[in-house]
Amino acid sequence: MEIESRIKNLDKKVFFILSTARCRSSWFGNLFTYKDSFCFNEELRYINNWDELVDRIEQRPEKYVGFEDPEMLHYIKDLYKLFPKATYVLLERDRIKSQNSLAASSKLPLNIIAKKFVRWYADIEVFKKIVPRYSTIHFDEMNDMKEIKRIWKYVLPGVPFDLQRWEMLDALKITGTIGSKPYEPDSQSCMAAF
Repeated sequence: MEIESRIKNLDKKVFFILSTARCRSSWFGNLFTYKDSFCFNEELRYINNWDELVDRIEQRPEKYVGFEDPEMLHYIKDLYKLFPKATYVLLERDRIKSQNSLAASSKLPLNIIAKKFVRWYADIEVFKKIVPRYSTIHFDEMNDMKEIKRIWKYVLPGVPFDLQRWEMLDALKITGTIGSKPYEPDSQSCMAAF
């Protein structure tokens, strides 16, 4: 079956949380893995093509299935062409702060990190041109319950916001996704650009 037909036949509400690195995307993946919702964390490390992404969606029993992955921005044209009816959220943060944070956490030279951000920001411009409907939240607003609740309602309309879950997650410090967990990605064929 062609991928377009598979996507058309999905009985899921699909969402994508997009950002550069160091924008709390893993935190949002955790937020949106709740009751009737599941959000994959940086799954492109384990996917070789779009059919495998659809496989992941089909395998989940939840009504809402999403993906948070900064690498997905590099595929925004194809992603939006395949999923024009999906829900999109763009996480935003000051570019210099994000670059410095990634350099500090990865121990890579800042000039290498800066090249990656040039690509990300070019992809963000493409995203803003081709995706007509999306919501954003800025890093500085991510500790504001009203802003998180706004994004929650956008991604999970009709699902009651759980104040106690928010309080629990608000207290967590997430430093980043461990690149080799839950298992080592196949860097030769996976879709993650690294």
